[in-house]
Amino acid sequence: MRLLDLTEKDPSKRITIYFEGKQLEAYEGEKITVALLANGIYWLTTSTDGRKRGAFTFGPVPLVINGVKNVNGRKAIVRDGMKIERQTYGDFQETVEIDGGKPVLRQVVDVAIIGAGPAGIGAALEIQEHLTVALIEERGWLGGDMWLKGLPQEGFEGEPKEVIKGLTGKFNENVRVFRKTVALGVFDEGEYFLVPVVRENQLIEIMAKRVVLATGAVDNILLFENNEFPGVFRRDFALEVMNVWGVAPGRKVAVVGSRPEDVTPELERWGIEYIVVPNPKRVEGDEKVGRLIDMNGNVYEVDAVIVSDGRRPDINPITQAGGKLRFKRGYYTPVLDSKHRIRDGIYVAGSAVSIKPHYANYLEGRLVGAYILQELGYEANPCIYEERLKEYEPEAVTIHRIPFEEFNLEDVQICGCDVSLKKVDDVVKQGITDLQIIKRLTHLAMGFCQGRFCLFNGAVVVSQRTGTDMAKIDLPVARPPLKNVRMKVTAARG
Repeated sequence: MRLLDLTEKDPSKRITIYFEGKQLEAYEGEKITVALLANGIYWLTTSTDGRKRGAFTFGPVPLVINGVKNVNGRKAIVRDGMKIERQTYGDFQETVEIDGGKPVLRQVVDVAIIGAGPAGIGAALEIQEHLTVALIEERGWLGGDMWLKGLPQEGFEGEPKEVIKGLTGKFNENVRVFRKTVALGVFDEGEYFLVPVVRENQLIEIMAKRVVLATGAVDNILLFENNEFPGVFRRDFALEVMNVWGVAPGRKVAVVGSRPEDVTPELERWGIEYIVVPNPKRVEGDEKVGRLIDMNGNVYEVDAVIVSDGRRPDINPITQAGGKLRFKRGYYTPVLDSKHRIRDGIYVAGSAVSIKPHYANYLEGRLVGAYILQELGYEANPCIYEERLKEYEPEAVTIHRIPFEEFNLEDVQICGCDVSLKKVDDVVKQGITDLQIIKRLTHLAMGFCQGRFCLFNGAVVVSQRTGTDMAKIDLPVARPPLKNVRMKVTAARG
C-alpha cells in the first residue's frame, strides 16, 4: 500500500506514473490529485504570487502533463506512463471547454433538474410516472454531499452509497441522467426554459417546461493565515479522498471550524488520529502542512488540516435564474413563494434553500415534485411532505468575526484566485463597500467558481468594517454563463 492508502487497491489496475521525474504507483481510474496524495505529495502548483498550493482547498490546479501545459489537474485521470510536472498559475484559467466543431445537441423534456443530490433525486422520483426528466449533475456521482459520507444518515437506513444506489435504481425510462455535466444557466425561451449544458466538451441545449434548482450548498472558507497551503483540506474534499478513493488526508490531522462533528466521526471510522482546534491562526510547513498555530500561540504538530466550518446555499444559480435573496440563519437564501418557486416555472429544493439533513432535502425534493405535478394537472398530495418537513428545523451557520489586528492579512487568502484578505480590506477601508466594485478592483469572485466560495467572506469584510447588517448588503447577481466557457474548433469531420 502507498503511504496514505486506507484500503487495498486492485493490483490488476496498478500502473506507473512519474511526478517531477520520480516513479510512483497509481491505479486506473484515479484522479491525478488523489494518486499523488496517496504517495504523500501535496504541493502541486504555485500561485502568481509565489504561494505553494495543493489541490484540496480552492483555486486552480494547473499541471504539465506529458509536456502539455495548463492541464486542469483536479479533473485529469491518471494514465500508465504519464509524466506530471508542477506548473505556476501563469495564464491558466479554469474553463468549461466546448468543441465548436460538434453540432449542438437538443433535448426536450418536461422538467430539468439541476443537481442530483437527495433533493434532485427526490424530485425526479416524484414526477417520473407522468413527466420526462433531465437530471443534470456536475460531479461524476449522484447523491451530492451524501455520497461522500461513510456513516448512516438520519432518516435513511443503511450505508449512504447503498441508499443512493437504491433510490436511483428506481428511476424509470422517463428519467435521463447527465453525469459530469455542467449547467451554464437558465434562460427564458417562450413557453419553455433553455438550460444549456456541457458534457465532455459537447454543448447540449435542454428545453424544459419547468426547472428545479437542487444545486445544494458550498463549504464555507475559514479565514486564517496560509489557509490554502498544501495539506489544508476543505471538508468535502477530505470526505471524498477518504470515502470515495480510500486515501487519508494525513495521519495526524487538525480539524478547524465551527462544525468539527461533520468530519470527526469519519476520521474515527478510518482510525485517523485527529485534534480539534477551534481557533486557528496560522499553518506552517515546507512543501506541506507541518504545524498549526492557534490564536493563543499553541503549536500542534500535524500533517494535514481539515476545514469543517459548515455550508451555505449555492446562490449563484438562483440569482442568475432571476431569484431574489434574503439573509437568514447566517446565510443568504432564496425568497420563495408558497410553492417553493423563485418565479413562475422555476422551483428550488434542498440545501439550495436552507441547511438541513439529507433526508429533509430528499423530502423537499419530493414536495417540489408534487407541486409541479399539481401545476401541470396531475394528481398529487404535497401536504404529506409539508407535514413531514415540519419535523426539521433548518440549521443556523456561524459567522466568524475576523481578527484583522491579529492576522497578517497578506497571508490570509479570501479567494483562490490570488486575492488576499489584505487586498479586499484595503479597498473597503478606502470607503468602497459595493461588492460589484470590489470585485472589479480586487478580482474577488472573478474566477471559475464565480464567487460561490469567496463572495460571502467579502460581504463579511464589508459588514464588519462598516457596521452594516449582512441583510442590507447586496450580493452581485450571478451573470451567465455560470462557469467560464472557452470555445475550441476541431477539424471538420469528413
